[in-house]
Amino acid sequence: MNAHRLPTGTSATIPTCTRISALGTTSSCAPKSSSPMRWRVWLALAAAAGLANVASAAERFCENDIVLIDTHFEAGAFHRCDVRDGNFVITIRPEDSKVQVPMPWYAFRATPKRPGDAVVLLGFVGAEADRFWPKVSRDGVTWYRLPDQAVAVSSDNKRLALRIALTEAPVLIASQQIVTTSYYDAASRRLADRPDVAVRLLGRSIHGRPIVVAATGDKPQAVLLLGRQHPPEVTGALTMHAFVTALLDDSELAGRFRESFQIITVPLLNPDGVAAGHWRHNAGKTDLNRDWGPFTQPETRAVRTLLAGLEDRGVALRLMLDFHATQLTETHLFYTQRPQDGDGRAHAFAAGWLDRVRQRLPDLRFDHRPSKSASANAKNYFFDRYGIPSITYETGDETHPDWIETAAPVFAEAMMRELLDP
Repeated sequence: MNAHRLPTGTSATIPTCTRISALGTTSSCAPKSSSPMRWRVWLALAAAAGLANVASAAERFCENDIVLIDTHFEAGAFHRCDVRDGNFVITIRPEDSKVQVPMPWYAFRATPKRPGDAVVLLGFVGAEADRFWPKVSRDGVTWYRLPDQAVAVSSDNKRLALRIALTEAPVLIASQQIVTTSYYDAASRRLADRPDVAVRLLGRSIHGRPIVVAATGDKPQAVLLLGRQHPPEVTGALTMHAFVTALLDDSELAGRFRESFQIITVPLLNPDGVAAGHWRHNAGKTDLNRDWGPFTQPETRAVRTLLAGLEDRGVALRLMLDFHATQLTETHLFYTQRPQDGDGRAHAFAAGWLDRVRQRLPDLRFDHRPSKSASANAKNYFFDRYGIPSITYETGDETHPDWIETAAPVFAEAMMRELLDP
């Protein structure tokens, strides 16, 4: 079949200046150039300001004579913003001192008072400055990666200097495309309109935000898909959306799959972290993907209640996929069980699934890493409790949305075939 084909000669990563829309459409944009000497001056200014050591109370806005910068919107986040010599000095730091994995989320809005260029100096505490490349949007829907000419990275990789072109409309600047709880609310409403999908409240977060589960009709067997345990992992969220869309398609394969398997999805497990712009944790200062087994947090306990209900009804869970994002790949990365884990069938499923993808699209590059750790993550919990394939499905931080929209359905279709006809 040729239904899914990657564009010839197209990289999986986002080009320097490509506009990204929710529909996957792209177009190029032409950046201005900037003097290397000027960048060095700005970065030196940031260092002299002691930017990364600012520890005073957080401020959610600052302004100069040409623009107001603020974080007064969902997912808006930085630690502090100051104006020094007419330039903005912003400190980026994690939500709490317990964060161990540096995923420096930031998102702010620049509202112009008049056209011009704003220079924004970002300093990172506990993270490398280039962990995410800055993205920009003028409407919150279409995003593009800032061109190289508009970004400078300090030699110690602790500071960024950004030049933001201002027109008349506000502009959003973020480490990743902003995908907020409203995105999931809209997706839930669309699913609820389907006669074959039930959407219900599974539980609530620490701050009372809904955790929603969507499921197709009851069957003796089920697959479970989890998403957004870690707020900045936006490409993982986009991958999960494309993957689930393929499972719910009106194709013969998807229909046959739903006749045998119930599809259960919990796409937003950490709504508080997403809304607050956290790097890693929920509102309880906990990495949810280290809480499977301890179940100290209401978000993971909600899924435990879901699993208990499946067990009470005699539903056999056959597969768990946990969607994430990573800097370790430009495409997809799969952490699965090893051949020696259990009776070997979990690894055999993963190997068979991914081999189907390779046979269909031999030029499609991705990584398969069988592994075992002692951490209380979802992958380990589901395998240890149920003995099923339990897979962490990761997408590269800078993976192009077009690539995701093309590749994720191929993986979904191969997964369905492997479960139906092993």
